[in-house]
Amino acid sequence: MTELPGPAQGENSALSFAELGLRLRVELFRLLSPVAASWVAAPPLVMEGRPPRLPAADTAHEVPWTGRGPREWRIYTRRQIDPRKPFSLRAVVPDAPPYDRAVDAAFLTFLNRLPDPAGRADYARSIERGALSVEVVLRAVAASAEARARGEEVRLVCAAIP
Repeated sequence: MTELPGPAQGENSALSFAELGLRLRVELFRLLSPVAASWVAAPPLVMEGRPPRLPAADTAHEVPWTGRGPREWRIYTRRQIDPRKPFSLRAVVPDAPPYDRAVDAAFLTFLNRLPDPAGRADYARSIERGALSVEVVLRAVAASAEARARGEEVRLVCAAIP
C-alpha cells in the first residue's frame, strides 16, 4: 500500500478518526478502481443467434416458455450499482441432459466456482427425476447469499436453441 499523505507543514499532526477514515477510503478507491473498471467493462458473451445485451428495462425474463423443442437458458447480469446499464450475456445453459453441465454452469456463472461433487450429483438427479427444473436450480444458486454478495442483478431468458 502506498503511504498516505500526512498533514501539510504547520498543521496539527494529530488526524481525527474521521479524516483518517476518509483518507483510507480515498486510497482504497484509488487502488481498486482499475480492477473494478475492468470487471464492469468486460464485454458480454457473443454467440450467434443470441442478443449480447438486454435493455435495462427489459422484462422478457418474466414471459413463461411456451415453445416446443430444445431450449436453453440465457443468463444476463449487470452490477446493481448502475440500474441504467443494459444486462450483458454471461452464459448459455442448455435445458437438456446431462444436467450436471447445467449445475456446473450455474455455479460458475453465479459463484465463480464449481459445486462440490455431492451437490452436483444431487441437483442433477433431482432434475432428472423431475423434482427440480434447470430454472429452479439457476434461480436457487442466483438467490444464494454467496451470489447476492457479488452485487449483480440477474435476468434469465428461456429461449429456443438457435
